[in-house]
Amino acid sequence: MSYSLQAFFRAIAFPVLLFIGAISAVEMGFADLTPWQDLILQTPLLLFAATIILALRFNQTRVIYIVLFLALAWANSGKVENIDYFSFHPSLFFISQLVVLMAFSFDQNKVVWGRHGLLRILVLFGLLAINYRFNHSITVNEILSSQVVALSSASKLSPYFQVELIISALCLFTLAVRQIMKPSQLNASIWGLAFGVIVIQFGDFTYYTTIISYCLFGVLIIHAVLTDSYQMAFSDELTGLAARRALLQSSISLGKKYTVAMMDVDHFKKFNDTYGHDVGDQVLRLVASKINDVKGGGKAYRYGGEEFTVIFPNKSVSYSIAFLEQVREDIANYQMAIRNDDRPDDKKQGKSSRKKSAAKTKFVNVTISIGVAEREGNLKEFEQVLKQADEALYRAKQAGRNCLAE
Repeated sequence: MSYSLQAFFRAIAFPVLLFIGAISAVEMGFADLTPWQDLILQTPLLLFAATIILALRFNQTRVIYIVLFLALAWANSGKVENIDYFSFHPSLFFISQLVVLMAFSFDQNKVVWGRHGLLRILVLFGLLAINYRFNHSITVNEILSSQVVALSSASKLSPYFQVELIISALCLFTLAVRQIMKPSQLNASIWGLAFGVIVIQFGDFTYYTTIISYCLFGVLIIHAVLTDSYQMAFSDELTGLAARRALLQSSISLGKKYTVAMMDVDHFKKFNDTYGHDVGDQVLRLVASKINDVKGGGKAYRYGGEEFTVIFPNKSVSYSIAFLEQVREDIANYQMAIRNDDRPDDKKQGKSSRKKSAAKTKFVNVTISIGVAEREGNLKEFEQVLKQADEALYRAKQAGRNCLAE
């Protein structure tokens, strides 16, 4: 859990620090954006529209709902006629926003125009219509002269102020759990924008600063969509290693000296047939974790199936062999427990069952074969070096497996 918390704080650091830095620069006068005022006033909607187009392209319907939420929150950042009379309005609206955001953060990217998708959109536009009933339009002169009465001012006069604080804390906690359980750049950015919306709600900011904040929110979501899409394309979901596409991309900038190692799990098909595909996946994750720990500057990739690749930039074969042998020995010496198919799902029952059947637990050893080649002589292209390493891997298999060949 401690590692998960560390990863969470690292993930949210970028959106939170970017938001704090931007609003601080605007509020303290470090960023004079007056020459760009007309463009900035339209930028949030332009960014939201661009994000929706991008989300449709990558089939990220959850992003569409989040962007509509941002548009709704942005519309809510205007002013009201009578703060005392309408003090209930910003609190109720703000609480509704956070509840909607929490719900949308768990969306499973279902079809936008399906029944459930249309229901979500109707909820958002219903809230927007209610908000429009109470808010005025805001002129450019009012914004630049800081004459706008922020809804946060009304919120502090509201009897629901404590409820807002509780719902805000619950929202941040729920989104934090979501990020820890299913880490992604999008989930981290959703936490960051929730943090920003809450800060804007309780802070005394000009509407001009609010516009800049929502521009940042749009940028964060676009960055998250692109980052997660890159991760999906260039990383292997099962093992967490960089995928074959990332290997080919990295090969472009390897330079004139490097070593390539091809690795293959020995007797993997037989292992799969004997114990099943679930255990086979367990083997691949184990092997990947050991290969990923390779020292000496090596970078691990999943080439495909039960094959893995390690690249040593600017290193020779003679330098790399010792580190590859260490990986091979670590895998061969590791005893992997075969999980029982009838093991209870409940953790307490599973722990009790393990104590009773500890003597019956079956352990197996997994081994790998390694072929290694270096860019030298006639081997100028990466594909040539890779093929040479693959041929060396074949020789390692012929030599009895669980060994390394050049």
